[in-house]
Amino acid sequence: MSFVKKIRGKIYSVSKKAGDRLGFDLPYFVENGFWMLLNQGVVMLSGLLTSVLFARLFDKSVYGKYQFVLSLIGFIAFFSVPGLNASLIRSVAGGYDGDYRSAVRFSFVRSLFGSLILFFAAFYYLHYSSDENMFSVLLVAALFFPFMKAPDKWQALFKGKSLFDEFTKRTAVQTVARTLLIIVAVLFFPDKLLPVFTAYVFGTAFFHVLWYFESLKFIENDKKGKDTFTYGIFLTKLGVLNTLVNHFDKIIVGLLDIKMLAVYSVSLSLVNVIKNFIKSVSAVTFPKFAGRNADLTLFQMFLIFVAGFSAAAVSYFFADDIIRLLYTDKYSESVKYFKFFVLIIPLFALSSVLSKKILAQKEERKLVLLRVPVPLLTLILSVSVFVVSKRTEYFILTKFFLYHILNFAVLILPVKKKK
Repeated sequence: MSFVKKIRGKIYSVSKKAGDRLGFDLPYFVENGFWMLLNQGVVMLSGLLTSVLFARLFDKSVYGKYQFVLSLIGFIAFFSVPGLNASLIRSVAGGYDGDYRSAVRFSFVRSLFGSLILFFAAFYYLHYSSDENMFSVLLVAALFFPFMKAPDKWQALFKGKSLFDEFTKRTAVQTVARTLLIIVAVLFFPDKLLPVFTAYVFGTAFFHVLWYFESLKFIENDKKGKDTFTYGIFLTKLGVLNTLVNHFDKIIVGLLDIKMLAVYSVSLSLVNVIKNFIKSVSAVTFPKFAGRNADLTLFQMFLIFVAGFSAAAVSYFFADDIIRLLYTDKYSESVKYFKFFVLIIPLFALSSVLSKKILAQKEERKLVLLRVPVPLLTLILSVSVFVVSKRTEYFILTKFFLYHILNFAVLILPVKKKK
């Protein structure tokens, strides 16, 4: 037996004993959680490197425009029917691979409507704002949009099959290659948005298409789920308001003050490192929840909360040093926002796992509450705060805290099942 096998055997033995005491399948989470953590480590470092380069080498207005366009793309992503991703994971985890190809084709056709919106936005900037730079960037976004969004469902196939090692390897290659393209563009074209943005969308689209075609060999059967498409469309419709809330703050801030958007984005990018790390770990719970009617015990929820609280405490106390070291004093304003944002991490850690459970087990009533009343209330109240106060920072903080607290409240409240 090789040394590696001995180590893996020892880890399995220890995690099995610990898992039996804690009441859950710890070996599964250790094995698959390792790959998801590795994946997030690569994504995290690449994302940090990119944002640091932007902050140090680009003017705030250029970085702000970059974030503005990304938010616009994120908002119109609902045209690609993103709910199919979660629906496919659930379907594949149940042994139904037959919907995969048709889901990608369906998403691609629908994504063309998103491209049309981006074309209109591009010509708006050309004719009404005389901003040829934004026109070019949005035109590139329109051309690549379907190739960025539709083929990304290869991730759902691998997650549904619990092939987290295969998922991680491909994501790592994609992330590193795309980051290198962006770095080259940043270094050779300082303060030029178009080359950098083109590097980003090309790197994203190219690898999604490549991994999609490669993923076809992992399809094991032609069995189709009875509700893969209906559930995916259902999730997408429910998610329209959610998508709006996730991006409208950046769009509004960008329209008001593009440099302020750069400051806001730096603080968000750092807190998103923590949030994405948590989401990656919680992603391994989806197949478990989908495969059986599993639930979380109070003790397990307590452990998750403690882990989230620890991450928040460390981040809060080192916030000033981290931001000044990485982004220089130019982004010192981002410190106060980051300190506020990390306070929500303990609740987010719990919400991340609980949200996987309701998606996997198709708790439609909670999904409706999360996707309609929560974002609608967040939208109305945060905009009201801005209208009354005329303060951008109040708007930002209200939107952030209200959204996360309402999400958590819905996730922990019992909802009566249909009889």
